[in-house]
Amino acid sequence: MNYFVIFLGLLVVLSSQSVFAEEVPSWIKNSAGWWADGSIGDADFLNGIQYLVNEKVIFVDSSLLTEKKSEEIPPWIKNSAGWWADGSIGDADFLNGIQYLVSNGIISVESKKESEKLIIGGFDLSNAGPFEGNSDAAFTIIMFSDHQCEKCVNWLIHEKKVLNEKLIESGTVKFFILDYPMLGEDSVSAAEASYCALEQGKYFEYLSILYREYSGVQNGWASTDALMEYAKGLDLNFDEFDSCLFWDQQALRVDFNKKVALSHGVVGTPTFFVIGPNGEMEKIAGPQPPMIFEAVIKEMS
Repeated sequence: MNYFVIFLGLLVVLSSQSVFAEEVPSWIKNSAGWWADGSIGDADFLNGIQYLVNEKVIFVDSSLLTEKKSEEIPPWIKNSAGWWADGSIGDADFLNGIQYLVSNGIISVESKKESEKLIIGGFDLSNAGPFEGNSDAAFTIIMFSDHQCEKCVNWLIHEKKVLNEKLIESGTVKFFILDYPMLGEDSVSAAEASYCALEQGKYFEYLSILYREYSGVQNGWASTDALMEYAKGLDLNFDEFDSCLFWDQQALRVDFNKKVALSHGVVGTPTFFVIGPNGEMEKIAGPQPPMIFEAVIKEMS
């Protein structure tokens, strides 16, 4: 699990005025300990922190930023991680290390431009997987789904095939899937695995394997080991996929999409939203047939 990608970013609310975040996961001290004892390398540590800063999971005081660049992490920071992990020092002491990394340019900070975000009808789709359909399509359908949801899988295999023919391939609709993992840890792992495959250009191919292999809820078919095996059937760099999934490198992305769902009142899967060219929106709950979507789009046209 890629706890190092999250542990510093989500720990920092308690005591620093320069670096802070929103909450402290219960397992982050294990990750700090792993970095301190060498189980996690420096490069991985820095990449995780930099990602969290740039994604604003960690908020950094702009006065800390500098143009100077240091190449090495001082030993005292790693020592602090170990001491913090075993409870010898508190959060504030450990946060001094994060401040040092930023202020000495060991990690760089980029501001994400608003133009880089993808907002449609009030939905932030910046962390969604690639959409299907024409980018200029007047209508958008967003599906919130759980990979362990039987109704979701059946709809994607059967009804969506008709939707493809009538609305997506015709250029009328672009179609997004966002994760709302609500049926257990394997739902989260499967969502992360799909984005690990996306990193290597095999997102839709991996989704097809998940649909084919579906066999219930929390019974092993979507366990981490099984998800690894599915990746072997694709032309992927397996070591990269293994590292991505094992270290939870897509955890923030999945969590972000779940928060998008919650912010729009999603309580179950599948849930759909049809968004029209003028921003009008219709919520469709449950695995409805394609004719329902056609009727909504006709009414909006």
